[in-house]
Amino acid sequence: MKKTLLLVVGVIVVTLIAGGIFVYLNNNKSQNSASSVVETTSQNNIENDTKIEPVEAQDSNIQKGAYVTLAEYNNNPDAFKDTKKVYFFHASWCSVCQAIDKEINADLSKIPNGVTIIKTDFDDSTDLRKKFGVTTQYTFVQVDSAGNEVSQWVATSFDSVLSGIKS
Repeated sequence: MKKTLLLVVGVIVVTLIAGGIFVYLNNNKSQNSASSVVETTSQNNIENDTKIEPVEAQDSNIQKGAYVTLAEYNNNPDAFKDTKKVYFFHASWCSVCQAIDKEINADLSKIPNGVTIIKTDFDDSTDLRKKFGVTTQYTFVQVDSAGNEVSQWVATSFDSVLSGIKS
């Protein structure tokens, strides 16, 4: 009688453990497929933060798209005065931010003409975060020529960044 009871309890415990593992693995698969951008970021990308190549704004009527740091932008804001400006609130420790940064740097030509994406350090830019009410990394804020918010969105891929930019 005791052996049978022990056997039944053992089977129940093993079944519960196996079921828990199954649910956990399936939950992780769905989360990973929903955020494939995060999936592409490896530990190497986190350790070796991608460097932005400075982009000089052109003096022509139609300027190439640009991806610059906040410091680069602040050093010469007039170079970008005729462009749509989008702040990218980025954190070096944020895997989604790392993935988006890598995507942008992989093909800078995808940035539309006349758009400047300004990589803004989430941790250091508290004044801008407060001004726009930003509470999450990988938040994008498009501003007008006076620096007022036009739109704000969260993006997990470069394509979703581009789709958020207003005309």
